[in-house]
Amino acid sequence: MRNTKAIFIKQIRSLIKSPAMLVQGVIFAVMVLVFGFLMGPDRECDECIPAYVCETCLRENPIHSLPTPSITGMFTVMFVGMALMSSSSALVQEDKTTHNLRFMTMAGVKPREYLLGTASALFLMSLPVLFLFAMVGRHFGVVTLEFMAVTAAGALVSVILGIAVGLSKLPILAGPLSMVFGMGPMFSSFNENLARWLHFTYTQQIHLGVYNLTDGLQARTFLIVGANLLVILLAFVWMHRKGELRW
Repeated sequence: MRNTKAIFIKQIRSLIKSPAMLVQGVIFAVMVLVFGFLMGPDRECDECIPAYVCETCLRENPIHSLPTPSITGMFTVMFVGMALMSSSSALVQEDKTTHNLRFMTMAGVKPREYLLGTASALFLMSLPVLFLFAMVGRHFGVVTLEFMAVTAAGALVSVILGIAVGLSKLPILAGPLSMVFGMGPMFSSFNENLARWLHFTYTQQIHLGVYNLTDGLQARTFLIVGANLLVILLAFVWMHRKGELRW
């Protein structure tokens, strides 16, 4: 527990000293405001095309049944899937290049202690950014709690995935994976096949969860996100089955 606390404090200081993740989050939030102002308020289907046309489209072209990405949802998923994961991996890479990871191993720090301390720091620092997204997206009241619940669950998965990839033998995969998880849900709104492939990924479930906030949270969303987390944790345990950190 002492090692975990020390790592947590060290990572918090690193994130404050180099707040790239926080800066990206604030930039995304500002872009939500800018795009929201330029695009104006959302219009209902009845205001743009007759209802019978909507029903025909849904029946003849399944792509019309895919959720239309909101500006808030799009940038939130990009922050969770891309910025958080890449920042998590970059923090691990910093520990490798500065030889901190090597010193931690020599001091007897276990992989689970490093994971818990680092993930806790990153997750804690991400919460204010997610709350900022909720505010700029006008998700007030109970919806704020629902928004925070679904996005925070995804943020935890993204953080742990970034740490696991950063500690692996192929940390270079962090870049492509963050692009897929961060940008994939946005493109899936225009591609039925992509939506089908990404359905069981945690960022796609965040995308769907934010889109359907007015209908309440679905247990299926958290089940899929939890399954993603379990797979990543199992992979992490297998990678460090010898009980030592890799540097």
